[in-house]
Amino acid sequence: MKRRTPMALVVALTLALTACAGSPQPSTPLSSQDAAALETLAQVAGPTSNVDPAEITSTECWLPSEHLVIDETVSASTWRVLCRTHYVDSSGDRYQDATCVGDFDARPMLDHCYRWAYYTGTPRFEDAPAVAAG
Repeated sequence: MKRRTPMALVVALTLALTACAGSPQPSTPLSSQDAAALETLAQVAGPTSNVDPAEITSTECWLPSEHLVIDETVSASTWRVLCRTHYVDSSGDRYQDATCVGDFDARPMLDHCYRWAYYTGTPRFEDAPAVAAG
């Protein structure tokens, strides 16, 4: 018996795979706050997590406005994101993840990030969509 894959299934699978390729970009234009935060994150995330700035090829981060910190002890404009800095060194293509905490209303918005390491139950970079920083 010959099995045929319905064309709709093939199309749906192709669209799903295409949507997963690369860093997703927001479906709506970035707010000025997010644009400023992403520009700052591109400058700060890699170098403050021990990546040589000369080796950085790109940085992608979670969208700050979608990751506000809900805590009475901090400003309502405080956000926490994970960033992934891509770079090339003598071993080839690499990346370093970093945790970055900033505040839309602070000047500077943020000045450092921390090298990220996974601990059971904590978010991973892949847990949220990322956008290109910078």
